Amino acid sequence: MKALLVDDEQHVRHAIQLLGNWEELGIDILLEAADGHEAIEAITAHQPEIILSDMRMPGKDGMALLEWISAHNPHSKVIVISGYDDFELVRHAIRHGGMDYLLKPVEAEELNASLLKAVKAWMDEETSRTESARQSIVVNRMRPHYQDRLLTELAIGRGSRSAHIQRLQEELNLPCHIPACSVAVTSLSHLDADCLAKYRSQPDLLIFSVLNVCAEMLSTPAEGVSFHQLNQPDEIVLLHWGSQSSLEHILGTINDGLEQTIQRRLHFGISSCQNYPDGISAAYLEASSTLWRRNILLTRQRIHATTETTSRNKGKRLTSFEESMRIAAMSCRAASVSAAVAEWLDPFTELEAISAEQLQLWIQELEWMLDRWLEDREHTTVHEEESDEEQEPPLTELPFDSEGLLSFSLLRSLLEHRLLAAGKAITAQHHTDPDPMTEIARYMDAHYQEDLSLQQIAARFYLSREYISRKFKQQFGLNWSEYLGKLRINNAKLLLHNPSLRVAAISEMVGFQDEKYFSKVFKKIEGITPAEYRKTVIHTGT
Repeated sequence: MKALLVDDEQHVRHAIQLLGNWEELGIDILLEAADGHEAIEAITAHQPEIILSDMRMPGKDGMALLEWISAHNPHSKVIVISGYDDFELVRHAIRHGGMDYLLKPVEAEELNASLLKAVKAWMDEETSRTESARQSIVVNRMRPHYQDRLLTELAIGRGSRSAHIQRLQEELNLPCHIPACSVAVTSLSHLDADCLAKYRSQPDLLIFSVLNVCAEMLSTPAEGVSFHQLNQPDEIVLLHWGSQSSLEHILGTINDGLEQTIQRRLHFGISSCQNYPDGISAAYLEASSTLWRRNILLTRQRIHATTETTSRNKGKRLTSFEESMRIAAMSCRAASVSAAVAEWLDPFTELEAISAEQLQLWIQELEWMLDRWLEDREHTTVHEEESDEEQEPPLTELPFDSEGLLSFSLLRSLLEHRLLAAGKAITAQHHTDPDPMTEIARYMDAHYQEDLSLQQIAARFYLSREYISRKFKQQFGLNWSEYLGKLRINNAKLLLHNPSLRVAAISEMVGFQDEKYFSKVFKKIEGITPAEYRKTVIHTGT
C-alpha cells in the first residue's frame, strides 16, 4: 500500500514520516510532494491509497487538490493536516472527501488513529469493489446464457406468460409491440465432418461465430434476435419480427457472412408468419420440421420454406438387418462387414429423396443397436475400443458433404467402421472366456428365477441361437431349456421342504409364472407332483 505526503515544508513531511506506524499499517511506500501540482503528478503516476495533505500551499493549494482528487481519484482516502483551525477549510475538506482534519503540530497517537481508520476504510471499500467487479464479471458471462434460456423457453412453449415476455423485452430491449414473427432454425450437425473437426476442441467457438454473424445481420433487436437453443446443443434459432420473405433475405446475407467466417453455408428451415408471442412455439416446430425434412440428396438450396420429403422413406429399417450385421461384425472381416452394410444400404442409393430426419434416425438406430450388443459389458464400449483421436465429438456429426448433402460413401464408411469396432470389442471378450457354454451355464445358475429365453442368452453372449443349442447339448448332454428346467425343479425341491411356503409361491420363486405349468414340468422330471413330493419328504423326514 502507498501513501502520499503533501506539504510545502520538508521538515513537516519528515516529522510525519517519523510519527507514522507505516509498516504496522501495511504501508510500504511513502511518496512526497511539495504542492498540489506535484501531488497530482504523483497521484496520476502511482495511485496512492492514502493521501495526507496540507491546506495552505503556494501554487495549487490543498483546497484545489481535494477538489481534483474527489473528481479524478475518489477511491483514495484523504487526511488533512493543517495549521489553520478554520471552519471553512474543515467544511471544504469534508465536502470533498476528507476523512479527518488534524491540526499541527500533530501527535503520533492522533496521526496513527486517523491512518488506521483511513486504511481500514480503503480496504473495506476495496473488498466491496472487488466483490462487485466479480459479480459483474459473472453476470456478464451468464447474461448470454440467461438470454438463451429465456428465448429457448419461448420457442418450446414454456415462456408465453406475460411476465416472461416482459423479462424478454427488458433483457433484450425488444420492441414493446411485435405484431408477428417468422422463425428460422439451423443445426450445426448439418455441417460436414471436415468443418466440425476444426472446432472439435472448441465447439463453443463455432456456436459463437455463427451467432455473431446472425446478430450482425439482424442489426438491432427491433428487427429480430438469434439464440442458441439450449435443449438442442447443435441448434441456432432466429426470431424475425417480419414476413417470411424478408427473413429469407436476411438468411441469405447471414450465409454470405458465414462463407467468409467459417467457409461454409448453413441450411435453414423457416416458418410461416405467426402471431407473437402465442404462435412462436408452433412456428419453431414448423421451421425445425422443415429443416429436418429437407431432401439431402439433390436440393442444393439453403433456405427451406416447405417440407420437401415425407417423414419416412420406403425401405427396411437398419435394425431389421441386426442379426446379419452382428454376425459380420463378429467375423472381424472387412469384406463380410462391407457385404452386410451393402445389403441394407444399396437399395437406398436408388431413391430420389431422403430426409435429414431419416438419416438421423438411421444413426440413432445404429447407436442403439451397438449399445444393446455391448450393454452388459462392465469395462469396455465401442467408443473405448477406438483411439483417443476417434472419440465421440462434442457436436453431432452426420455423414454430410461440404454442401450439406448426404454422402453415401461417408455413411457406408461410418457403418463399416462402427461395426468392425464393435466386432473387435465383442471378440476380445470371447478371447478372455474360452469356454462360453460354461459361462452360459453359470449365468443360468445365477438367474434361473428370471424369465430367460434363448434369444436373450444369445444376445447377451453374442452367439447365435443355433450355435448355443448345438454346443450346449454336446457339452452338458441336455439342451439349454432342459438344463434350465432341471435347475429350477432342483431348487423347487429344496423349497418344498419348508411347509410354510405355498406351492404357488415356490413356483414363482424358481421362475415359473404359471403354477399348473410348474406342476406339469415337475411331474415330468420327478414322476410325481410337487404336492406329492412334499408329502413324501415330510413323511420320511428327509
